[in-house]
Amino acid sequence: MDYLSGIKNDYFEYKELYSNFGEKIIETRINDLRPPFTEIAKVFDIKSNTQWIIRTYLASKMILASSVLLTSAQYAKSKNLRIVEPYLLYYPLLSCARSVIFTNPHIGWSDDLVTMTHSKTINLIGDIVAKYNKKKGDEIKKLIDWAREYREIFSYKFPANGLTGHLINFEDVVIVCRLLCEIAQLQSAILEAAIAKHVTQHYPIDEMEIIRTYVYGEKNFQFIDSEDGYRLNYIQRKVARPLSIINTMTEGMVEDFFGAWCIDTNENDIYNPDENWRIIFPVP
Repeated sequence: MDYLSGIKNDYFEYKELYSNFGEKIIETRINDLRPPFTEIAKVFDIKSNTQWIIRTYLASKMILASSVLLTSAQYAKSKNLRIVEPYLLYYPLLSCARSVIFTNPHIGWSDDLVTMTHSKTINLIGDIVAKYNKKKGDEIKKLIDWAREYREIFSYKFPANGLTGHLINFEDVVIVCRLLCEIAQLQSAILEAAIAKHVTQHYPIDEMEIIRTYVYGEKNFQFIDSEDGYRLNYIQRKVARPLSIINTMTEGMVEDFFGAWCIDTNENDIYNPDENWRIIFPVP
C-alpha cells in the first residue's frame, strides 16, 4: 500500500512492513500506537515540543548515518577492505534500532534516550518488533546481538585467522534496516497526525535543549556542529513542531549529510556516498 488510511499526510510506501506483517497486523499496531501519541499531543507544551523535534531529527540522522555505513561496507568489500566489515554491518543495525526507539511513544526522554547502552537498545528493539510478530522480533534481536558480538571479537581479541565463520550477510542487514526504518517512519507519522489533530497553538522551543543536541564531546574535547544547528534552526523557523521522518528530511539536509563524506578529487575509483542514497530509505 502506498499510504495508511487514517494517518494524515502519510503517503509513504511501506514495503517491508506489509511484506513481513500484512495489513491487519499493521492496522492493529496503528490503533495501539494512536492512544499514547494522542496523550502526548493533548498535554503538549514547550518541553515536549522541543524533545520530540529533537527525537524525530535524531531518528532521521540515524537513518542517514546507516545509509553511509552500508554503502561504505559495499565499497570496502569491493576493495577487499574486510577488516572494517564487522563495524560497518553492526552499526547500521544499531542506528536503525535507535531510530525506532527515538520515535517510540512508550520510551521517555529521561530513559537514557540519547546515551542508551547497546544491550538495552537491542532488547528494546526486540520487544518493539515483537508487537508486530514475536518470531520476527526474536530474529532481529538475535541478528543485532550476533553482529554486536562479532564486532566485539575484532575489538578485543582479534582472531589471527581474520574474518572466518559466523559471517553476517550484507543483504540480510539491509533488509532488516529497511524494516526498522519503516517502523520508525510509521511511529513518527502517527505522532505528526496526533499533533495536527490535537495541538491548536504553536509552542516555542527550548533553545538550550536544542543547543545541547549539537554540542559534541565531553572530557577531552567539545565542539559545536554547525550543520546540526542550522537544520534544527530551520525546523524551528519553518514548522516549529515535530514532523514524521520523511517530512523532517529535506533535499538540502540529505544532500549536505551525504556531501559531508565526499572529497574533492578527479579520481574515479574512490568511495562515493552519492551513489546509493536510498539503500534503506526513500530519502528526498
